[in-house]
Amino acid sequence: MNIWTAASDGREDVVEQLLAQNNGLNANSKDPNGYTSVHAAAAYGHIELLKKLCKQYNGDINIRDNDGDTPLHHCEDVNTAKIIVEVLGGDISLTNEEGKTALQSFEEDAEFPELIQYMRLQSGIPQDQDSLGIDADQLQQFRDNIRYTLETEPEDLNDPESQARRKKLEQIIQGENAEQELENYIREIIRSQIMTNGEPGAAEEQKGSNAKRRK
Repeated sequence: MNIWTAASDGREDVVEQLLAQNNGLNANSKDPNGYTSVHAAAAYGHIELLKKLCKQYNGDINIRDNDGDTPLHHCEDVNTAKIIVEVLGGDISLTNEEGKTALQSFEEDAEFPELIQYMRLQSGIPQDQDSLGIDADQLQQFRDNIRYTLETEPEDLNDPESQARRKKLEQIIQGENAEQELENYIREIIRSQIMTNGEPGAAEEQKGSNAKRRK
């Protein structure tokens, strides 16, 4: 058993045996994907092992894998997140290769509402907004605008970029998880604009999604 599997399984005894072999292996050693035992312990909620890796074996709680994800990005429960942030000093502002913080990744997956709520609180974000500063009403307005445009606007055959965007949106809307996928699409556009211009800007968002306000 290797150290990453042992950490995933919560096998503290095996992890410590492997670290004691003095063969160059340490808590920050990475597998081919850049995944460490710290990532593994965080992902599977093995809190005591996670604390031991960081406090006794100098594990880096902010270490990144090949996708730029920190152990916090891999977290799936509130209790582990609290240990990472409040005890071990995990940095909630770090972004991965896609430019997403851990909170933004959680919001996109939409699987762990309590974890999202905790991370928003730690980030100083109002509970009725998300990490991009948009609330449920604004998201719904964006969805309505996109659907309205697809239903009423003719396809621009002279604009390949517009055609590709339209095709992607049609695939999303016809998919099994249309609402969540459409929300993720909107978030990605807003996130890209924030990274470029520093603020969302409703007009630019509507331009980016080829949408018009329903009258």
